[in-house]
Amino acid sequence: MGCYKKNVEGYCLTCRKKLFNGARVSHVLPFEEPKADNLTAYQEKTKRLSISGVQLKYSLRLEKKELVLTDKGGQYILKPVPPSSQITETSHAPENEHLTMQIAEQLYDIDAAANALIYFKDGAPAYVTRRFDVRPDGTKCLQEDFAQISGKSRQKHGENFKYDGSTYEDIGFLIRQHVPAYMPAIENYFRLIVFNYLISNGDAHLKNFSLIQTSMGDYSLSPAYDLMCTALHMPSESDSALDLYPGDIDSEFYKKQGYFGQPDFRALADKLGLLPKRAARIITHLLSGKEKVIRMVQESFLSDEAKRKYAGAYQEKLKRMGMTKDMIANIIDPVQHEVYATTHAPTKLIFRDGSFKTGHFENNRRTKELEEQNKFTFVESANEEAFEKTKEDKLIISIEGDELIDVVYPCDAEDDDKKS
Repeated sequence: MGCYKKNVEGYCLTCRKKLFNGARVSHVLPFEEPKADNLTAYQEKTKRLSISGVQLKYSLRLEKKELVLTDKGGQYILKPVPPSSQITETSHAPENEHLTMQIAEQLYDIDAAANALIYFKDGAPAYVTRRFDVRPDGTKCLQEDFAQISGKSRQKHGENFKYDGSTYEDIGFLIRQHVPAYMPAIENYFRLIVFNYLISNGDAHLKNFSLIQTSMGDYSLSPAYDLMCTALHMPSESDSALDLYPGDIDSEFYKKQGYFGQPDFRALADKLGLLPKRAARIITHLLSGKEKVIRMVQESFLSDEAKRKYAGAYQEKLKRMGMTKDMIANIIDPVQHEVYATTHAPTKLIFRDGSFKTGHFENNRRTKELEEQNKFTFVESANEEAFEKTKEDKLIISIEGDELIDVVYPCDAEDDDKKS
């Protein structure tokens, strides 16, 4: 119920250490879920914890080996199934958040708040997370989200203060301004933005990113929290809670496709001050985990239909993002990781629109310049014989990595010709 470790009832030792300092806490709470007949008692116990969005949040404290509701000294946040008509598939909300947080931490090395799935006494599921702003001695670390840092509030800026008038570039500027070791923080922040897009989290607004005070008195980016595939509950929700940067929808890629793709995130990385190689490495890592992500989704506690929707939304975003140089190179030459390695059979390129080309990648004078735009030089099979004789550049075409969804090597060109 914590990290999906097999053959473990409840929580494994590792999860118990992260969540409960090693205590053997049950994955079943000693009380029932909030209902009409007990809601007053819930609210009395948790007056000091506000309601965010459509999800109720309750405060828990660990007493010996038992989690109890509390109105002070809270160490955990409990999120039951949201009692709201504003979203669909409400019963899957706890496991959706748990699964997404586990994918972030286990597969993508994203620092995330300790979390688990838990059940009420009557069998209803809930999501529980340990508060990272509470020290072991019970004192609190100073934590501020980016709505607070940017001076935005409901009273001053209206109901949509978390979304309106801010961009992810703006948050990056504030990180640079307030975090002494800002470059690692910026990289982690960029990784989280791309992750949210891939996982279809369309609610990553100003309050879902925070800075937290360290023991040295300075600030760092807080662990990730509130990560979930919102497409599961709000299918028509925007792909992104905030604009990437001013004018992002005027980009060449967005105007052509109608959605964000790799060029837009490379542009954001540049505006955030990331080196192109570092940004490419982060994007490659995030785009290369398809099999592991799908496996974790299948092993989760979502229903079969919810698993299908979750995986479908994720795979659609992967298609939008295309491939990177390192992804292509790893298929062509897993040892040297070289796109332009010597090949002994045709290479098949599969594009987002369903079309494909066969041939081989060919290094020429334009290669280095094009690679900066994630483009690669390629000779199609039909022109290979002529190219071998003449080496003419006009026989070399440019391939956009942003448009690729797969590369197959080696492939049988004759079979592909028959299929086409």
